[in-house]
Amino acid sequence: MLRGYLISGLLILALFATAQYRGWSLLGASESRSEPGTPGAVRGIYHK
Repeated sequence: MLRGYLISGLLILALFATAQYRGWSLLGASESRSEPGTPGAVRGIYHK
């Protein structure tokens, strides 16, 4: 039983590590992506 918890915990950690590395998100993109030339595309270089 302990071995099953250990294996499942390692799989979950591997999944989270893969998601972090690839940039996956459950909530979607954190920044808006707009077409170049639209009014929303003009931003300061240091604005995040």
